[in-house]
Amino acid sequence: MSVKSIVAIVVSLIILVAGVSSVYVVDEREQAIVVKFGEPKRTVTTPGLHFKIPVMEQVIFLEKRILSLDVPPQEVLASDQRRILVDSFARYRIADPLKRYQAARTEVGAARLLEDAMESTVRQVLAKEPMNEIVSGQRAELMKKISDLTNQRALTFGLEVVDVRLKRVDLPRENSEAIFRRMETERQREAAEKRASGQRDAVKIRAAADRQVAEILAEAERQSQTIRGEADGQAVKIFADAYSKDEDFFEFYRTMQAYRKSLGKDDTRLVLSPDSEFFKLFMDNK
Repeated sequence: MSVKSIVAIVVSLIILVAGVSSVYVVDEREQAIVVKFGEPKRTVTTPGLHFKIPVMEQVIFLEKRILSLDVPPQEVLASDQRRILVDSFARYRIADPLKRYQAARTEVGAARLLEDAMESTVRQVLAKEPMNEIVSGQRAELMKKISDLTNQRALTFGLEVVDVRLKRVDLPRENSEAIFRRMETERQREAAEKRASGQRDAVKIRAAADRQVAEILAEAERQSQTIRGEADGQAVKIFADAYSKDEDFFEFYRTMQAYRKSLGKDDTRLVLSPDSEFFKLFMDNK
C-alpha cells in the first residue's frame, strides 16, 4: 500500500471521527448545555440532532422532566413556642439550564441548594403560626406560602418549584411520649372516677330495688291477709248458714270428716271411753 493510500485512510478516519463527535442527539426528556473548555456557550432545549465543534465543545445533558426532592424531617418552633417535627417534599423542574449549571454543576448539588432553600422557607413560614393551625387549620394555605417562597429562591439558581407538600407534622418523639403518658394518666383518672361513680350508682339502684321489693312484698302480704280474712269470714258465714238450715246433717257431716282425718291410716288406734262424744253416732239413740 502506497503512502498516499495510507494518508487518505488516516484522513478519512479523522474526518469520520470528527463528524461523529460533532453530532449529538437531545432526547425529548432532556435539555443540554454546550460548553467550550468549561465555559457555557449555548443552551439546547429542542429535541433532535444537533452539532458541536469536536474536541473543543462538550455537551452536558440535564433532565427536562419533573423531579422529586424528599427533604429530611426537621424540628420547627411554632409561634406558640411548641416544637414540631415537619417532614416535607417538593416537586421541581429545571427552568433555566444555564443558571442551574452556573449554580451547581451536578444534580446532587442543585438538589442540595433547593433543600436548603426549602428548609429555610419551612422554618420561616411555620414560625409565624401556632401548632394547631399548622397541624389541621390552614395546612393548604401554609403549603402554598412555602411553595411560593421556595420557588422565588429556586428561580435564582434555575429551578422552578411545581409543588410542595407537608407529609407529616408531628411532635418530637420525647414530647409525644410525655404527652402520651399525660394522656394515659388522665384517661386512667377518668376511668377510676367513672368506675367509682358507677359503683355509687349501683349501690343506689340496688338499695332502691330492695326497698321496692320489700314494699311490694309487704303490700302483697297485706292484700293476701285481707283476702284470707274475707275468705275465712265468708266460709264461716257459709258454714253458719248451712248449720242453721239442718243442724243434724251438719253435725253428721263434720263428724264424718273428723273420723276420716283421725282414722285415715291403717295403724291408727284410739283409746276412748265407750260413752265418748266422739262415738255418739255409733251409739243406739233409741
